[in-house]
Amino acid sequence: MKKKILNVGCGNDTYGTHFIDFYPAGPKILKCDVNKERFPFPDNYFDEVYSKYLFEHLNNFFHFLKEARRVLKKSGTLVIITDNAGFWGIFGTVHHGGYEKRSVDKGHEEDKHYALFTPNHLVNWLNLTNFKNIKVNYYIDDEVIFLKKHLLWIKIISFFTKRFSPQIKAICEK
Repeated sequence: MKKKILNVGCGNDTYGTHFIDFYPAGPKILKCDVNKERFPFPDNYFDEVYSKYLFEHLNNFFHFLKEARRVLKKSGTLVIITDNAGFWGIFGTVHHGGYEKRSVDKGHEEDKHYALFTPNHLVNWLNLTNFKNIKVNYYIDDEVIFLKKHLLWIKIISFFTKRFSPQIKAICEK
């Protein structure tokens, strides 16, 4: 039996079997404001809920996590990949202005980042919403364009320090 995977905030990503996003980029993607709307699926439906680069854009983390938990089957997996608040590259752009200009390239007028997270922040949110077997690790996405040129060095250095891991990845179970 094929695993049912919900990709939330998918953009153009093709990972998964079902897709929802604020701004659907294709006909298979359902429009859903995951900050406040019920995910358009029944309870206990998915084996996995996957979300990459969405969590930092939410203004209602609790609603998102409750909905993800609702649509997951018992022992289903939630995967969240988000920006690492401790990454050295964020300090010059987020904390000193300029970061918001990146979203204009994607067709949005303003920056829609509402928060940055550390691993402890993610653990706190996941505990609050009763997820279990929580594992949070520093993560480097091989597809991030601005890193490709220096990816090997960043991976080696990030082994020794969290400041060189641009993302964090949380995996947990319902």
